Amino acid sequence: MLQSFESLAENPLVALAFLAVGVAVLLLGGHWLVNGAAAIARRLGWSTLVIGLTIVAFGTSAPELFFNVIAALNDHSELSFGNIVGSNIANIGLILGLTALFAPLVVHGRIVSKELPWLMVISLASFALAWLTLSGDVPSFDRYEGVAMLAGFTFFMVAWYRMGKREASDPLVKELGASAADESHASLRVAWASFFVGLVLLLLGGKMTEIGAVSVADWLGLSDALIGLTIVAVATSLPELTTCVIAVRKGHDDLAVGNIVGSNVFNLLLVLGLTATIAPVTVPKPWWWCDLLAMNVFTVSLLFMARSHRRKLVRLEGGALLLLYVAYMTFSVLREITGSESAAL
Repeated sequence: MLQSFESLAENPLVALAFLAVGVAVLLLGGHWLVNGAAAIARRLGWSTLVIGLTIVAFGTSAPELFFNVIAALNDHSELSFGNIVGSNIANIGLILGLTALFAPLVVHGRIVSKELPWLMVISLASFALAWLTLSGDVPSFDRYEGVAMLAGFTFFMVAWYRMGKREASDPLVKELGASAADESHASLRVAWASFFVGLVLLLLGGKMTEIGAVSVADWLGLSDALIGLTIVAVATSLPELTTCVIAVRKGHDDLAVGNIVGSNVFNLLLVLGLTATIAPVTVPKPWWWCDLLAMNVFTVSLLFMARSHRRKLVRLEGGALLLLYVAYMTFSVLREITGSESAAL
């Protein structure tokens, strides 16, 4: 049946429809899953900090997770690489850039002193890990590295849980805790139903998006990695955008940065780790180092900006992040087109 869908998606219009509907189903599934999971967590007596940094952060990263797992199972590892790296770049450059341009963002002190430096270390480590493993002569993330990333993810979950027990009233997650509070009135059965419906929708949306993205890439003559870096990365980052907009509108500026940092940690340790454990993630040549370097540049830039202006991201910095994102996406498309023309000659 899946093969018939893939054959059907060879039509450009059908491929675009698959991509659009798949993304919509991913977002809907992520919404249902996070609402159900947050209600379950609150029923079990978890702190709002643990809910915000684990359950809700997982929910905003769930589209990337399920999309990449399905792509890996179907041997589209370059699409996985592009989506993970592209999502982290989009989270900082596009989403935080737009949000800070809308209104200056106050960054919580713990994010500056702990989470952001750790994110920088993880981003730099991912760059180094790509050098260590070659699949043939192509850099890749293998299963051993994937297991190591999952171990790192487990470390963060334990650390956040312990921190949550000490700082249950931390303002970083008050907004997420408040949004989850409405769900706590639902019965546990309804919460579990919401969770599993979201899970099914994420699986379905991931497969539809993967079919549509690969077909669109073939139709445009572009690589899977570029489609993952641009179209799919922006689409699967929409939950983070929604969270940031809600946070700023309700006066919790630091929540926007906290959500982005948490999501980027999830993407690198959980999403990339699980994907590489299922199947080695090939890093596309010859520009593989450029995308990983760009991800690190955005991360380091965010750290320095967050430490300036009394721990605020001002409009000028938001505009700079946004312009940097647009410039890099333009460069990525141009390098692909130029490379394709050179290969044709």
